[in-house]
Amino acid sequence: MAEDAALAGALEQALPAPVRILARRPSPFASSFPLAELDVEAGDGTRTTVVWKDLSPSALLPGARDARSGAAPDPARELRAYELIGDADLGTARKLAAVEERDRVWLFLEAVRGARLEHVGDPPAWEAAARWLAGAHTTLTARVDALAAACETCDAPAWPPRWAFPDARTLLARGAERGDAPQRLRRIEALAGPLALAAARAATAPPTVIHGELYAANVLIADDGRVCALDWETIARGPALLDLATLTAGGWDMPGDPLAAAYREALPDPPPRNAFHADLDAARLLTAAHWLATPAGWTPPPEQARDWLCDAEAIAGRIKA
Repeated sequence: MAEDAALAGALEQALPAPVRILARRPSPFASSFPLAELDVEAGDGTRTTVVWKDLSPSALLPGARDARSGAAPDPARELRAYELIGDADLGTARKLAAVEERDRVWLFLEAVRGARLEHVGDPPAWEAAARWLAGAHTTLTARVDALAAACETCDAPAWPPRWAFPDARTLLARGAERGDAPQRLRRIEALAGPLALAAARAATAPPTVIHGELYAANVLIADDGRVCALDWETIARGPALLDLATLTAGGWDMPGDPLAAAYREALPDPPPRNAFHADLDAARLLTAAHWLATPAGWTPPPEQARDWLCDAEAIAGRIKA
């Protein structure tokens, strides 16, 4: 196949030529773009498995644009993410090669074997993921700050882009588009005050490099024990605790909030406990609001299919000025 030849040619950036594609298997974990595993043989006879992500604009999967509120994901965003994390020693899959052309954007990654965190019932593994997240926030933010300082005269826009705070007006507009019942719209409208307070609180947090959608489905616990975050399509600058809010979605009311404790204790300079939990409540309300603002006709994947309105209402009462 012509495409196999092109894939092999791209992989020769990282593997001894000539490279042969022996087999291709679609991955069930594709989200916005197609994902496949390639069994390849390099020119020195070694065989390995490589993950291929087709980020080409024409490859965008059905529904992916709606999941981003009508905007197509920017493929360059994930390519740059892997450039940023490549030398950070965070355990993330290594970028092997990339192709960035007008109509073809491909990303080739190390194939990491392990289990998705959502399927891991071992509490220490979840706590390890929370501690990893604290370290990742510290490391990646320092790297971006250093790059920005070295490029003060550059004309390029700030990167990563800022995370957009949802507001009650958007939530109501989307609810009306979806045909939500009047009672549900009134419940959403009642969130306006707490949501404004949450956004104001989050806006005062130091801008951190965040994953953007660090749900347990996007975290792999590798066979060698490392924590490996997947799918960096939504990397952004925003409040760090947005990532902790998504990582802990589904367990926000666990007694003692052990994952929050693990994250806080792993920070180089942990903030006061009360302020930390107030910031985390704000991030959790903003996370719920983000999913209440999804467009009509879009169905979230199973790992994000929750009663976000009930979650928002449960948290709203704790939001204080």
